[in-house]
Amino acid sequence: MTQILAVIQSDALEVELNAAVSALGEQTTLNTCPDLASSVSHLRHEAPDLLIVELSEGSDQVREWQHAIEVHDIACPIIGILDDDPEGTDELLVEAVRVGFRDFLRRPASAGELAGVIRRIDKAKPEVGNRGRLLAVVSTKGGVGKSTIAINTAVHAAATTNQRVLLVDASLQLGVSASLLNLTPTITIADLASMQERLDATMLREVTTQHESGLHVLPAPPTPAEASEIDDTCMSIILGVAKSAYDLVIVDSFPLLDATTLAILDRADHVCVVTENVVPTLTGTAAMLKTLDQLDVGTSNRTLVLNRHQRCAGSLSASEVEQQMGEPAAAVIKHDRRVLEAANLGRPIILSRSKLGVARAMRTMANGLLAKVSAGAPHTTQADSQTLVQPENDHAPLSEDQPFTQTAAE
Repeated sequence: MTQILAVIQSDALEVELNAAVSALGEQTTLNTCPDLASSVSHLRHEAPDLLIVELSEGSDQVREWQHAIEVHDIACPIIGILDDDPEGTDELLVEAVRVGFRDFLRRPASAGELAGVIRRIDKAKPEVGNRGRLLAVVSTKGGVGKSTIAINTAVHAAATTNQRVLLVDASLQLGVSASLLNLTPTITIADLASMQERLDATMLREVTTQHESGLHVLPAPPTPAEASEIDDTCMSIILGVAKSAYDLVIVDSFPLLDATTLAILDRADHVCVVTENVVPTLTGTAAMLKTLDQLDVGTSNRTLVLNRHQRCAGSLSASEVEQQMGEPAAAVIKHDRRVLEAANLGRPIILSRSKLGVARAMRTMANGLLAKVSAGAPHTTQADSQTLVQPENDHAPLSEDQPFTQTAAE
């Protein structure tokens, strides 16, 4: 079955396409929209195999579609349909190809030409949808190490893979990515609010701040007042462009399930839920997991990380936490003061040379997360869940002159 969505204004063209689709038989269906805005709304709820766009308004229309492709994360193949008028066609074709159009039809639309386009698109399907993946790191309260997990995972991905990696600090009120990475940014995510209508992949890459690991960072605003400039629509636009500009986008979210966080979850390919073995925190985490279920973010699309694990009166063991949550923790990382030292130095612990303790646990956790994000791997089962902790005596201070290393995880 081939499902086609056509964005057309001409009644005559709609008649032509309906006739062509009917001639192809019951295995091909056609829906129509009158404009770009309504097609974007349709694409949020349906996933057609082919998007046909009537190109009747020249270069301005092509540029509008370029913006829509990047902002709204349109991944299905786009086919342009042109009037049978050669004047100015060559320039328009070149421009349309550059922004992402995959093929073209000439009017009057015929069943034979449409069938040929469908065959070519089917043959090229392995190349379609080559867009970045997005990992959202979430929690229900501050202080559980959510930002530490997000930043260390992002730095590790940038330092040990060939991917273009972006860290988005969407903890808008109290973002700490710049501080934890010892960066002094000149542009933050708040500055993009006024640019959202013209934001594209090239512009986004130019305004980010680069870390020594190769990671690109889009920091949170310096003050809570500036954070009000970013709403859920703006966040969705920024993340849509980010997925077109980078191979991997990691988002450090604010510990609150508001509209902006929901926009992040809507863009996410995988969600990392960070918690700790403190009873009130776990109560909130259990509620969040139920909410994620309701949002269709099931266990195959999320990973539970138990961070800052420590033994004290009334605290739960890792196995008790897993039992309470109803799913395994892919990593259990023990509380270690060296993480605080790394934060003070502005150098993520995951870049430490240490092959023991929290640095090793972070690397193992990051590798597992990255594998799931890139491949859509199934969630860890109870049988293969690992408790990744450092020995009690592994508390050597983190030397300030310890060299940066890009060695892959053990």
